Amino acid sequence: MAQGSKDERFLDLVDVTIAFGRATVVDQLKLAIGRGEFVSILGPSGCGKTTLLRSIAGFIESRGEIHLDGIRIDALPSNRRGAAMVFQNYALFPHLSVFENIGFGLRHHKVPKPEIETRVRDMLATVQLQGFEKRYPRELSGGQQQRVALARAVVLNPKLLLLDEPLSNLDAKLRKELRKDFLRIHEAAGITSLFVTHDLEEAFSISDRIAVMNRGRIEQFDTPAEIFNRPQTGFVADFVGHSNIIAGKVLHDEQGAFLWLNPKMAVRLPEHLQGEDAVRMAIPGHLLEISDRPVPRGNCFTGRLRRLNYLGPALHYVIDLDGFEISGEIPATSENIKLSAGESVYVGWHASDMIPLPKAAA
Repeated sequence: MAQGSKDERFLDLVDVTIAFGRATVVDQLKLAIGRGEFVSILGPSGCGKTTLLRSIAGFIESRGEIHLDGIRIDALPSNRRGAAMVFQNYALFPHLSVFENIGFGLRHHKVPKPEIETRVRDMLATVQLQGFEKRYPRELSGGQQQRVALARAVVLNPKLLLLDEPLSNLDAKLRKELRKDFLRIHEAAGITSLFVTHDLEEAFSISDRIAVMNRGRIEQFDTPAEIFNRPQTGFVADFVGHSNIIAGKVLHDEQGAFLWLNPKMAVRLPEHLQGEDAVRMAIPGHLLEISDRPVPRGNCFTGRLRRLNYLGPALHYVIDLDGFEISGEIPATSENIKLSAGESVYVGWHASDMIPLPKAAA
């Protein structure tokens, strides 16, 4: 989407608030999405992301304003909002065939029968389910059921497609295959999509932009690269995997800026930090280097390897640096898998790799 285009607020949420009794689930949330974007709302369970999606669809009442394609829709019934939703549990009609499930909304809108026939068959081809039209949901795999649910939503030509963790009930291999299908169908249909997930890899792999949500608010809304490389809060940094966060007073010596990690270890900081200001810095785990010998980095310390977990192509490790735990991942090479918990290792990183965080970040 071009910056400054007239469609940059195709979906515009203004101070949206949702409460159940005294519990505020979504708190004065603001979010603007451009026409044709694929945007993910990413956050932990209970942060309010599904509640927000259901309020946009019209299934939950909210305060504030919701605009879609220049029309305020928050007071409209769900069937007049121009949005279609794909649910986590598919919500297919068990007594209807695949063809009948996909065409259900078209029949409800009194679309002529010949047009229904054409649109449903075109959609069956789009989701690669030709030949399945007479089957019933019980005769389909989970992935096939999800394709039917997606087809049922997209066949209505909605202005906005809402996807509520649609892949969470599937195995890892099938999730990867289906998210490619989702993105392909999104691009082919030319619609705007809002995708809710708690899965970091899922959001990063298919999104134009990601809204990271925490406790009913958006903490950061940006491209996947910006969110990963320049998290704006401590929560975002931790959620995307930068769990190594240090804080303290900036000190200076003849070699530059540093802060004490503990009474024995001084961490070198980026040189632009000034004076005695307090700082919070994230140390990206994927940029750490560990070895059985000193590593050529501005910061290099020895520590005890506490844990080493095999994750297939990678090894996740935790190192104890005299009371401060630092973690990261390294490739599961033949050399690295020789490491074992309990041994002494070196860990190092460049000062320039550290990410500054707001001092008041949560």
